[in-house]
Amino acid sequence: MYTIKEAAARTGLSVPVLRAWERRYGVVSPTRTPGGYRVYDEAALARLRSMRRLIEDGWSASAAAAAVVASGPGQVATPPAAPGGVDRFGDARLSEQLVAAAAAIDSDEIEAVLDDMFATGSYERVVGDHLVPALRAVGDGWAEGRVAVAGEHVASSAVLRRLAAAFQAASAGPAGERPVLVGLPPGARHELGGLIFATAARRAGLPVVYLGADLPIGDWIAAVERTDARAVVIGAVMASDTAPARSVAAELAAVRPALTIAFGGPAAPEAGIPAGSIRLPEETPDAVAALREALD
Repeated sequence: MYTIKEAAARTGLSVPVLRAWERRYGVVSPTRTPGGYRVYDEAALARLRSMRRLIEDGWSASAAAAAVVASGPGQVATPPAAPGGVDRFGDARLSEQLVAAAAAIDSDEIEAVLDDMFATGSYERVVGDHLVPALRAVGDGWAEGRVAVAGEHVASSAVLRRLAAAFQAASAGPAGERPVLVGLPPGARHELGGLIFATAARRAGLPVVYLGADLPIGDWIAAVERTDARAVVIGAVMASDTAPARSVAAELAAVRPALTIAFGGPAAPEAGIPAGSIRLPEETPDAVAALREALD
């Protein structure tokens, strides 16, 4: 039997990835020691190696996991066909349909496409396999002039409503536990990524409070002090968000030196940040795992 660190070393994976694959895809179900620590046997390591090889060969993570779960530890079977003709590289059809609906500013069709997406599986699978790629496609459509600003806003608003419902439905965590605050710095308004992460983290058992977009520095400080927050996650999507995110972190570190500070998003700062703060991975499951590991 191997600890999670030993399993990571023997499979060529990181500890956060092992946790994400267990939580998101159910590829392995490690046993627990009396102290609650994960331990892995040789069969579990074989399944992890099989999934890693499939992903390296170009399979999507969801299809690779389906193949591994459907097979024994020794061999990998052909992945089962998914509803709607989804192949091993995912379903581009839904992304194309969302772009077309946004271009037509067709609210009913946007809702119908989102219904199809959220019917394909768990929140984590929908976000990773469908929603995030579709949102990127809508953004590309806007940049190419195929989707008007109005259409992009209608699609984003519809997605925001779905995410808000998923966040509300997730458990708030144990009563009395110090929260993790997630939000965007002043001037930052692109909040879909932040809410996707906040919902995933809440579903993973973290006591997340979502503060939303464009939060002034004084309100960040007040929120931390009033909730006695254990950690904050500051999102930065656009290049213009980087400096404000850095400023929020500096002010929070000055008033709460023991506070865990994390940054997320494509424009998250890497330099000039408080000592000990972390930059979360891009993929949502890995980001949640990294934050949990930092808190542990």
